[in-house]
Amino acid sequence: MELKQNVWVYIELVNGTISPLSLELLGKGRELADSKKNGLVGWIMGEGAAAAAEQVIGYGADAVVVVDNPELASFESSLYTKAAEEVLNKYEPNVVLIGASHNGRDLGGRLSAAMNLGLVADCINCGYEGDDDSITWIRPAFTGKLFVKILTTTRPQLATISDKIFRGNVFDAGRTGEIIHETVSLNGAKPLQQVVGFEPLSAEEQELTITNAEIVVGAGRGVGSPEGLQKVADFAASIGAALGVSKPLVDSGWAPHEKQVGITGSKIAPKIYIALGISGAIQHKLGLQDAELIIAVNSDPDAPIFEFAHYGIVGDLFDALPVLEEEIKKIK
Repeated sequence: MELKQNVWVYIELVNGTISPLSLELLGKGRELADSKKNGLVGWIMGEGAAAAAEQVIGYGADAVVVVDNPELASFESSLYTKAAEEVLNKYEPNVVLIGASHNGRDLGGRLSAAMNLGLVADCINCGYEGDDDSITWIRPAFTGKLFVKILTTTRPQLATISDKIFRGNVFDAGRTGEIIHETVSLNGAKPLQQVVGFEPLSAEEQELTITNAEIVVGAGRGVGSPEGLQKVADFAASIGAALGVSKPLVDSGWAPHEKQVGITGSKIAPKIYIALGISGAIQHKLGLQDAELIIAVNSDPDAPIFEFAHYGIVGDLFDALPVLEEEIKKIK
């Protein structure tokens, strides 16, 4: 197939396997490519790249470009940038999606500088809104108070995309595609750092956080005060849940940023999310849209959170706490 002017997805490998975020981007890339009747190309580098190529096709790509240089076995941003620049200059994609992981952000920023490209960082959505080849990128701004639409004038159109947004991409073992092997010159560049040894440590008990807990209790402005927040924290501890908060509580200094649930905080996917005194602003909703069950308690019957919660209680959250504690303990 013709590889130029198509949608490209950078495939990030974690311990030799495709990262969950890259699988999400393949699903979104497939949607973008289909909307313009274009092809979707996966671009992959690093140890395990060749072995992962068939999987990339199964998750939606029409073709995979595998960069085989042994110097790229592990991620080193200066070398990866040189390799990426050479590949992108050769194949001239129209769109390049990179996951907003630590390494993805590093690569995206360096590519933007090296190739003089506009970069839209930490997008939460994108799509073609007109008849031309311009992508409209959507990302949060002003710490999540609003969302902005951005167009870039440079090509390829380059963006990093946040995780846990484009879920549901399914592997299709019947898909077929082309695998192209490339070796780039790197112009004699050497890695700036090298892993010379690796010693695995024994697993330690993992601290309960909003990103790994099966139950998360979210506190919003309805708690009223730091004292009210402490009562909610005590409730969370009593049912073995992690405590999260909405953005206003972080802005007020009542809780640290690592407890914030939302697009500008952490995106979470617990089995149960209990929202106490949270209105349900869009940036908060997008941060928990993969929760299996959402229970909301709010004194305002018109609070937006009731539009997407599975169960809702209209009333004072502090009156609801002992009832919720008793019922959840029965279930557990």
